[in-house]
Amino acid sequence: MRAQETDVLTIINRISAYFIGISICGALAATFSIAVAATTTLHDVEYGIISTVIDHGVDDGAGNIIIDGVTTGETVNIIDPARRLDELAQELGTTVTALREWSTSNRRRYILRENLTIDGKYLLLDKSERSRLFNDENPTVNWRQFHVRFPQAAGIIRVSRPGIDGTGKAAVLYLEYQCGAQCGSGRLINLIQTAGGQWQVTTGELIWITSPDQ
Repeated sequence: MRAQETDVLTIINRISAYFIGISICGALAATFSIAVAATTTLHDVEYGIISTVIDHGVDDGAGNIIIDGVTTGETVNIIDPARRLDELAQELGTTVTALREWSTSNRRRYILRENLTIDGKYLLLDKSERSRLFNDENPTVNWRQFHVRFPQAAGIIRVSRPGIDGTGKAAVLYLEYQCGAQCGSGRLINLIQTAGGQWQVTTGELIWITSPDQ
């Protein structure tokens, strides 16, 4: 299902979806199947873009914000390789260069540092903690363990590494929100840099969404 939205991620805690064809438990368990560039750090501008997108979608009164400590990685699992970048760029209102840079930058996964500047308390969920919480074959059991560990958290946010075009004024980011065994969504977010140097979310493309009702 795809839908373009001018006001994306208005309230991240209301998004309910489930990754097409696999359980979110499986998705979490498989996150380290892609090579992780542990020694490569993201730049400050990238942390600024990630922070803007998360702040855009999280309620002021949200509880603990849990963010996967590693970026999502391989884009082939996000966008159909047969889909033309110029068409997607037009839908998002971004540039082909930004999308191409996003695709190139996410061939590997990168460890996030605590360099995010978002409103509210957040925690980066590292590999060992994630493995301990999502260690059961039953996704429902795994999410029960997650909510016992983080009773004030609605779910887990996962982000890609941003793609920034050559002008430095347009960027693309992929964000997933996982909130249960059959609850989660994924979106491509378009941002522009304002005259004041701040990043601003403009549009988004819903890549997948599902819920227990589907």
